[in-house]
Amino acid sequence: MRRSCLSEESGTGPRLSFDPKGSTAAGGLSPVRRRRRLAMRFARDESGQSVVEFGMVVPILCTLVLVFVDFGKAMNYWIDLTHVANQGARLAAVDLDLSKAPYSSGLSLQQYVQQQAETSELKGATVSICFPTGDQTAGSPVTVELAYDYKFIPFINRTITIRGKATMRLEHQATHFLASGTCSVP
Repeated sequence: MRRSCLSEESGTGPRLSFDPKGSTAAGGLSPVRRRRRLAMRFARDESGQSVVEFGMVVPILCTLVLVFVDFGKAMNYWIDLTHVANQGARLAAVDLDLSKAPYSSGLSLQQYVQQQAETSELKGATVSICFPTGDQTAGSPVTVELAYDYKFIPFINRTITIRGKATMRLEHQATHFLASGTCSVP
């Protein structure tokens, strides 16, 4: 039991009151009511809402970023394969002998083209050299095509084939390389 000074009336001095419940909170609220009021204030508070929304959106955003990065990597591989196919078609068009300097590699044209890939993954690409008209004389076309099976977005487990292809006109009769593999139809 406590006594508290609630008000002061003019001329009579301080008025003492007796609180039989033992309330200690300001405004005369019991501890139970004070806790309820505090709980209601927190229930109306929306400061944690943004954290929950952020937690729901972050996995989606991270997945989108990974998809965009993987798509960019696939596009880069396609550009690299097309560039290497263009180099191979040029070497085939001039009927370059890879056993002579400055190459002196001892590799076939297919092996040499495969080694020109910029990444170790692309060095495993399949190289095909084809003569679309079936003729290997000067003026006939020669096509070099590289194909690589790329695992697009690894957790989806889907494989796509990326192809780089180039066709050029033979400047000399093809004597230093042979057709190999099959090229896709344009």
